[in-house]
Amino acid sequence: MFKPRPIFSALVAIILTFVIGTQIHKQPAVAAGGACNPTANNLPVCPSTAPSESASFIDPTATITNPTNISLGEKVYVAPFSELDATTAPIRIAEDSNVQDQVKITASGTGVEIGPRVIMAHMAIVKGAAKIGTQGSTGPFTDPISNAQFNNDIPETFLAFNCEIDGATVQRNTVINFLSRVGPGVTLPSGKVVLPGKNVTNNFEATSGSLGKVANLTQADVALMEGIIEVNEAFAKGYTELARADLTNVQGINFAPVTAFNPGGLPQIGGIVTRDPNFRNRIIGNLVLQDPLGSLTEKIGNRISLRADEGQPFNVGSIAGMANDVVFHALETTSLTLGNGVGYGPRALVHGGRQVVNGVANGPETSIGDAVGLGPNSVIFRASIGNRSAIGQRSAVFNSTLAPRTEVRSRTIYADNGSMILPVEW
Repeated sequence: MFKPRPIFSALVAIILTFVIGTQIHKQPAVAAGGACNPTANNLPVCPSTAPSESASFIDPTATITNPTNISLGEKVYVAPFSELDATTAPIRIAEDSNVQDQVKITASGTGVEIGPRVIMAHMAIVKGAAKIGTQGSTGPFTDPISNAQFNNDIPETFLAFNCEIDGATVQRNTVINFLSRVGPGVTLPSGKVVLPGKNVTNNFEATSGSLGKVANLTQADVALMEGIIEVNEAFAKGYTELARADLTNVQGINFAPVTAFNPGGLPQIGGIVTRDPNFRNRIIGNLVLQDPLGSLTEKIGNRISLRADEGQPFNVGSIAGMANDVVFHALETTSLTLGNGVGYGPRALVHGGRQVVNGVANGPETSIGDAVGLGPNSVIFRASIGNRSAIGQRSAVFNSTLAPRTEVRSRTIYADNGSMILPVEW
């Protein structure tokens, strides 16, 4: 599953063909029960006349299919290259929720209902007839670390990176961890956390900790969720204000909004501060990319979102190749450092954050060395990857430092410096 060895051939394998486009389907605006429909008159600000403090924002690159069958509450942020497909059933997203980069919501049956304060993190997938954060308990819960009881009376629900919810009910005050799945007909009850890479296929697996698929919610989980909600509410407001100043501000290579946690600013590409609203990908905020713009255009694919609008700066070395649908992001007060000759596979996610040491996030920040290969659907978070390493497809490295020339094989969770090495079960 996991072993150090030379990986030169693995680097070549992930430099892939770039063949994907995006389209925004626009229809006339229709009001529905006080909620906003993201129709042509309500893009990118929904509703178009709302104050910035309560408006929702939909990035112009998002794909919105059948918008009259979609409703958004207040302060919803819909990030670049996300997809909301309500062709055959409705999608309802309540206030203070967010749909992050590359999230795909495809409704069928009775539709997808997203409650308030739901986090749909980068590349999460929701499909079928799913209910997320619309019901469930606010506590009391017992923290498995401190053994203390706590309530979360203004609850959140967290769908983490690259997870999948397929026709399931996920109650509030829950976490679906990265690269995990909850299958059709399952109800995940309040106070439960699905562990990374696990595939929960029935209600017994969703409730019994003895099977090793779920654990209990912690107060640290709640604190993280609360912070994410606040940041994404600030994005809804900040991007709304940028768009109202000039619609081209929220397109292509452009500004990050000025917030309490980010000073704004433009990317620097090949040594030149650059703003290009016509660029096909979203490159936002304080990124320093070594490749000049002309070279970058040839090296990277489509539907790419590199957002230094929360944590910053991002320092990115010369890119070997970047396939479609790649995402860079970082937690506030953290940065990214990415080396030369890195190959980024399709839907690879690199997310900044400090490693947690003795319960405190004060360890090394996310970084990637030179000549590293990231496979399709891989996740790097709170991790430092040594030179000439390779991360397999649908794998994650979390809260860890990898030595040079390390290989993490496909469908593997490598966490906490090897204290957790688990298969991705689906």
